[in-house]
Order: sequence, then C-alpha cells, then structure tokens
Amino acid sequence: MPRSVHRAVRARPVAAAGDGYWWEDPARLILFFILPLYGLLSVSLLGDQKAIARVYFDGFYAFAGALFLVVAMASAWLTQGAQPMRAARASPVELPPCVLDLVFVLAFAGYLVMMSGVLAQPALLLAFLRGSASAFDLLELKGRVVGLSTLTQATAAYVALYFYVYRTRVKGLNRHKLYLVALAVLTLLRSFIFAERLAVIEMALPCVLMIARFRRGPRRSAWVSLAPFAAIPLLVGFFIANEYNRSWETYYVNLYDNIVDFALERLGLYYSTALNNGAGILNVLGWGAGHPMFTFDWLIRFPGLGGLFQPLLDSGDSINVFLNGYADPEFNNPSGIFVHFYEWGWFGLLVAAFVGWVFGRSFAGWRAASGFWCCAHAVLYVSLLEILRIPNLFSGRNFVPLMLLFVVFRCCGTRPGHSST
Repeated sequence: MPRSVHRAVRARPVAAAGDGYWWEDPARLILFFILPLYGLLSVSLLGDQKAIARVYFDGFYAFAGALFLVVAMASAWLTQGAQPMRAARASPVELPPCVLDLVFVLAFAGYLVMMSGVLAQPALLLAFLRGSASAFDLLELKGRVVGLSTLTQATAAYVALYFYVYRTRVKGLNRHKLYLVALAVLTLLRSFIFAERLAVIEMALPCVLMIARFRRGPRRSAWVSLAPFAAIPLLVGFFIANEYNRSWETYYVNLYDNIVDFALERLGLYYSTALNNGAGILNVLGWGAGHPMFTFDWLIRFPGLGGLFQPLLDSGDSINVFLNGYADPEFNNPSGIFVHFYEWGWFGLLVAAFVGWVFGRSFAGWRAASGFWCCAHAVLYVSLLEILRIPNLFSGRNFVPLMLLFVVFRCCGTRPGHSST
C-alpha cells in the first residue's frame, strides 16, 4: 500500500460527537424540517386544492400522520440518549481497504445487468437523445434479474465505506477514487436513462453525510447548517436537468409557461399526492385491512425466499385497484406514513416507534464514528428524509447495502489489539 494511503487509512482525527450539525440528528431533523414540511403540505391539501381531483386528506389524517412522526421522533431521541457514548480514547473499528474492491465489484456487476439492454442497443439511446425515441422505449431495456440487478444498491454501501476507510483526504488518485467516480457516472446514467432520481439521492446523501462526519473543519458553516433547506433549489435544478429531454420538450412545454413552474409544481405534487394517496388508501381500503407488504418488502423481494412469503404478505392488487380507480396512477407514491396504518391499524404507531429506534441507534453509532451503525446511518438517512413520499426504510433498496455493511464489519472489522469485531 502506498505510504500516503496507509497514513490516511490509519489516521483517525474525527470531530467530537457534539460538534455535528443539527440535521445529522434524526430527532431534530424530524422536528425542525420534516414536521414543518408536513405542516405546509397538510395546509395545502386542506385548503382549496385544485391540482388533485380527489382529496382524501382531512384534519383527521393530518393528525394521524403528525402523530406517527412525533412518535418516531420521540423514540429516536430516547434511543440515542440511552446509548452510551464511546470513550474518546477507544479505538474505532478498522477495515482493510480491500473491502472496497469487493463492494465495487458487486455494484458494478449490478449495473452491468441493469444496463445490459442499453449496451446491446446503443442506437436506441442515441435516438432518445435526438428525440425520436420515448422514455418508455428505454425503460423496456432495463435489465431485471432477481438478486443481480438489485446489486446496484451496493453503491450506497461503497460510498459510506469509502469515507469510513479514508477518513482523511488522500492526495492523488488511487483505484478506490476511480471506483467512486465510476459509480457516480453510472448512477447519473441510471437516473437519466431509467428516471431513477432516487438512485442519485441514495448516493449523494451518504457522500455528504460522511464528509460532514469525518472531514469537516473546526468551524461550522452557516450554509451547511441550513443544508436541508439549501438542498431544495438543488433538487429543483436536478429535476429540471433530468426531465428536460424526457418530458419537458416532448409534452409539458405546451402546458406550462416556463420550466421552473413545471418543476416546482411537479415536485410539490409528488409529496402532496403521496400524502393524499396514503389517506385515500385508508379511506377506501380501510385501517388495518392490508397485508404488511411495506413492512416486509425486503422479505418479499428476497431472492428465492420471496416467492414463498408473497402470497401471505402482498396487498399489491388492492393498492393497484385503488390507484387505478380512485387516484392518479402517474403519482402513485403512498407515503411512508399511512401505509403502516393500512397494514397494522393504530398498531402502526409501534412501527413508528421502531423506526425511531432504528434511527436513534444508528445516530448513536454515527456519534461514535465507528462500526456498522455509523455507516448504516448514512445509508438509512435517505429513508427518513423521504418518509413523506415513499415507504423506503423496509424496502429491498435498503436491504442490500445494509446486509453488505453488516457482513463487511462482521467479517473484516478489527480493533487494535483485537482480532475481529
């Protein structure tokens, strides 16, 4: 190993746990960002809503959703407070850089499977860029092989592990930096070709979080303190760039005065319709009437075993009937809140408590800057930030990176003076 890389891997100058930004703490993120955003969306839905044909969201559902978030926030706060802080002199878990090679190979293999159809027909991609092929033509080329195409989700694990292994900046290029760049390019292509904007967020947020944890300076930046709010215009810009060729030039240019109005309205509708869809599912299908398909999404999608559990856990047909008959299939997100009331009734608040426990536990590991939970916090953060729109925490998208992180730390993690962790 080059001497500079060796020093970077061994060096452990990490900022004190209390020096972080407020938005790193899941309880404070809910209190100061997610709940206010939920309030604004609720006011919009309870007011004179004209963009949504059928509004199911009323004061009762606004209360139920807020209660879910408050329970999750309280559980996260209590859990992180109950976790003992690691002594400052304690050495964190160390990982050999070679684990990055393994995780990259898995992620790259997933992308090869996903992009196989496009690689086989590059002319169709060029036709799409020229406007002579539709986005649906490209989506049909998306490679889907159970257990292989989902390995693209190893990208989030790679990002977290890269900054965990290289806690200080390494001068010059090494293969692991090149791997990071390659995965970033592939993720952008995935977002552009297959309209998977979430994939970019799942890579970008862990990158931002790990840099903030391990490479921040002694002074806090006022701009970084406002990161969740400052990210909103960045999200709008990214949406515009992503949709310009895909839908703006081909259709929506005739419906909106300008592309900014288009982006703002569409993004707002993604979140407001998700909350309305969640309320509609409860209104039409009933509280506690569904199977726990969202809580056990990871199990349903598990290669080999998923087919055994799907008949017992899946309510997809009922959800599709609701979307096709009572909602807008184009805006089909059900939010990550009301689906648990659909599955469990008021016992869905226990799911909220479990969600809070998971994030409280991960934040405790984050503050300790060591081990599985530290990296898991960066991966899970997206699920909390997007809870108003999608039920992502228990999804197969999270299962792959979390299992990889668990296996890596269990099999390869060591402490000075210990053989394994």
